[in-house]
Amino acid sequence: MLRYKGKPEHWIGLQREQELGQPWKWANGSEFNHWFPIRGGGDCAYLNDEKGVSSSRCITTRYWICSKPDAYTRGKDHAMGEKLQI
Repeated sequence: MLRYKGKPEHWIGLQREQELGQPWKWANGSEFNHWFPIRGGGDCAYLNDEKGVSSSRCITTRYWICSKPDAYTRGKDHAMGEKLQI
């Protein structure tokens, strides 16, 4: 992922609900397997300027590495009876 990052910090689709003691999970719901360290005490992970991964509050404005379907796309897939996975 780091080769695509560029200069600004990017969210990577990995988050947790720390207050509830939940593990890190990817945007598709699969559990993170700890194959790299995540620094910080936040709830959402992002690529940092030190070629690593850090975490901060999810409300912080950053770019995204992965794409997210917009409301139109989600509605269209749902209307066609297809199960949408993010």
